[in-house]
Amino acid sequence: MYFVKTGSGKPIVFLHGWGCDGSVFLPVAKRLPDFTCYLVDLDGFGKSQELAASKTVADYAADVYAFLCEQDLERVTIVGHSFGCRVGIVLAATHSERVERMLFFAPAGLRRFSLKRWLRVRMYKLKKRFGIVDESHASADWLNSSGTLRETFVKVVGEDLSHYARRVSCPVLIVNGRKDEATPPWHAKKLHRLVKGSSLVFVDGDHFALFRSPKAFAETISLFAE
Repeated sequence: MYFVKTGSGKPIVFLHGWGCDGSVFLPVAKRLPDFTCYLVDLDGFGKSQELAASKTVADYAADVYAFLCEQDLERVTIVGHSFGCRVGIVLAATHSERVERMLFFAPAGLRRFSLKRWLRVRMYKLKKRFGIVDESHASADWLNSSGTLRETFVKVVGEDLSHYARRVSCPVLIVNGRKDEATPPWHAKKLHRLVKGSSLVFVDGDHFALFRSPKAFAETISLFAE
């Protein structure tokens, strides 16, 4: 797993969102010189290896756990964005001994029934059966993926991680943009209910709001990690 390491001090591992890589956190990490920041590229993204076979969220969490073992990191702060939060949830639920605390920005991984989505999926499968491929309702992430990465995307977005979230016991700070359409506020509210003792904060902006203010993002991480 490719990664960039900056600073020195207590370890923070950054887990990026879908379609991004660890470099998205670099402006934030540069403002955290008193922490050792690990900016990883999850498999299939950035400079890490391409996927030989499709993965699940649990597979990615296992990869991060292996990374922590390789780097001899026993107690870390996890900072995740979107897809990275999915990985963090499973990691904290299955290897709590390695995770001291987690900060989730725009967390994904929870589902609720939507009749509109159910009908759309059923219609897509019906058309596909007759050789009609309709991508008019496909997400940008799905369209920008291909091969095993696209297969992985389908597995990832189809999984509800609620049962993992209930098992998370470390301190968790959840931050979400009020105008986030990719992971609407209800995701954050539901995760807050599932993770006992978690804290929830809403900020102005969308799915990438905190990245537009790396200084404020870094200050929030620093206060929480301390």
